[in-house]
Amino acid sequence: MGEKASWQQKVWIWGQTFFRALGPLGLYILMPALSMALGYVIAHPDMTAREFFTYGGNFYTTVGMCLTIYMLYRGSRKRGHKFFEDATCYLDRVELKKSLGFFVFGISAAVACSSVLTLLPRWKAVADYSEASQVMFRGRDILFTVITTVIVGPLVEEIVFRGYMLNIFLESMEEKWAVGAASLFFALCHGEALWILYAFVMGLVLCRVSIEEDNIFYGIMVHIGFNLPSAITWLISSVPALSQGFYRGKLLIAGYGLVGGLMSLLLARAYRKKRTEG
Repeated sequence: MGEKASWQQKVWIWGQTFFRALGPLGLYILMPALSMALGYVIAHPDMTAREFFTYGGNFYTTVGMCLTIYMLYRGSRKRGHKFFEDATCYLDRVELKKSLGFFVFGISAAVACSSVLTLLPRWKAVADYSEASQVMFRGRDILFTVITTVIVGPLVEEIVFRGYMLNIFLESMEEKWAVGAASLFFALCHGEALWILYAFVMGLVLCRVSIEEDNIFYGIMVHIGFNLPSAITWLISSVPALSQGFYRGKLLIAGYGLVGGLMSLLLARAYRKKRTEG
């Protein structure tokens, strides 16, 4: 039996672990920021920073996120590893029916959460969350906004936070601490107070899915499903006739939330039952 590590050894191991985990996180933060800065200076120096962000911020964010994945890929190749193994994304093990279930779970959970937030009193945190959710769809590059929000964002965030970061933490931490740390870093990248809480809970769910399946692909499907309603909501809100029909009173919104909540609970229960029986 090996000797139990001293607290000094644990601190040293944890310090090394956090330092390694900051690599993927740093790329996730810095590459979009660098892409935006270069785009501003080189292509749009005549604009104010606010005008530039509205005009092309989401396009350059998308470019930066793609560069993040490229840098992680290069890093894996340099270490002699396979990128998809480092990210624990195994496309050859994907089951279509299960993927669809996770995707629908993400949509239904998002509908339930959004309905609750819509019905809450408009205190500052809720108002800030709602405003920030809609502001990103008001720019000119709507296509890239939708691509970033619904596809690129979930893909990159799952690779960074559940693929690389969570796996690094799991190498030297108990599972509960690794899940908590990865979810906390994920949450802190979302800015607003309510977003941080929202993202932390979502991060816990995504970590559990990735660990249970040993494959972040299913977490990607949950994440895409979770983000999709925000784009659909914006599209409906931008057409007055549709908006009046879909959001006709609090009772209807509560009904959406109830259906979404029940659907997500039923899917989660069915998944747990299948895992137990399997």
